[in-house]
Amino acid sequence: MDCLVVDGDAVSRRLAGLLLKRLGYPSPGFAETAGQAPAGLGGLILADTDGRAEGIAILRARIDPARASATRLVAMVASLSDETRQACLHAGADAVLAKPLALQELAAALKPPAEPGDFNAQTWAELRQMFGPDGTAQLVQALVGDLPTQQQRMASAIGDRDLPALKRVAHALRGVSLQMGAEALARLCTEAENAAAAGRADAATDLGARLMRRHEALVERLRDAARH
Repeated sequence: MDCLVVDGDAVSRRLAGLLLKRLGYPSPGFAETAGQAPAGLGGLILADTDGRAEGIAILRARIDPARASATRLVAMVASLSDETRQACLHAGADAVLAKPLALQELAAALKPPAEPGDFNAQTWAELRQMFGPDGTAQLVQALVGDLPTQQQRMASAIGDRDLPALKRVAHALRGVSLQMGAEALARLCTEAENAAAAGRADAATDLGARLMRRHEALVERLRDAARH
């Protein structure tokens, strides 16, 4: 799975790695400096460059252009100020977090926005018309309530590299995605399901982690839509 932690302190690298494993990244890579990071980066990059924006710029330059839209570069800083935040964002960071890292803040920073096709406004409008405000509110409540269970199942399957379990969860999420009109997410579920069925563990776990994040983003969009 594509995930790199850049930090000059061994203890900080270890702590970041443990937090990432709890969020569905079972095998993060590590580097002490931005200069040690390989070319062709993609996925997730969590980096402490001592607050220096040039380190963030180096990492941004090493991201594979073909994967840039799906890559998250999150800067970690020991002392967070508006000036430091703006410098990191200007250098190419997608988010900036203060150390020590908090699990919830890290999870929020890693969560991408719902991608095109992950939220179908027309399908949502049809559901509201069919079930009414109360019915759609109950539907969203059920999805929100089921989110931790599905996320835990997928995280466990990824951590254990349990391909049959991963295949089952991806299949279940595919059905939910299609019902919500989230065609792009459904296709990602199908890719994960097929990779698991074919025994391609690395591809299956990578796809599983991606669909976990996008599934969570979709549920958040639906919850926001239900409030309006």
